[in-house]
Amino acid sequence: MAAISIGDCTVTTLGVSGAVKWVKIVTPATADDGDTIDVSSIFHTWCVATVYGSSDGNAVDTGDPIDTSITIPGSTDNEARTIIAYGQ
Repeated sequence: MAAISIGDCTVTTLGVSGAVKWVKIVTPATADDGDTIDVSSIFHTWCVATVYGSSDGNAVDTGDPIDTSITIPGSTDNEARTIIAYGQ
């Protein structure tokens, strides 16, 4: 388990509705299961995320939704993940 810098990811804002924002985050190809991404620069209060990897399919972030970090679920190492995250 390691930390992935949000600066090493590609981040695209998909929309904003009131105080809630949703973004697409693409991790580098070196992302491993159990790695975490600090998204406090994007979400200041909470976030919930769905993580997609070609080997593991879709899985919900295993972190606390009242947190501002995302933990990558799954069982595959060295694979880019696409993350859709909602938060405030």
